[in-house]
Amino acid sequence: MTGTEKSHAPTRKWWAQQVALVAGWLVSLIQAGWEVTPSIQIAAVGIVAAAIVSYLVPNESTPGGVPRKG
Repeated sequence: MTGTEKSHAPTRKWWAQQVALVAGWLVSLIQAGWEVTPSIQIAAVGIVAAAIVSYLVPNESTPGGVPRKG
């Protein structure tokens, strides 16, 4: 292998995104009076989907992502 080993651990950017997603979901839950409505459940599915997608797509695959070392 010519490059460095890549870790499968989530990056700080991934964790920061999860904090923002969960905070937004909690705000929605508070506004709903702590009642889990279908809208809150749909938002939870969106959080899980965003977490999976952001974990699977590497930074260098996104426009404006981490520049490659030449």
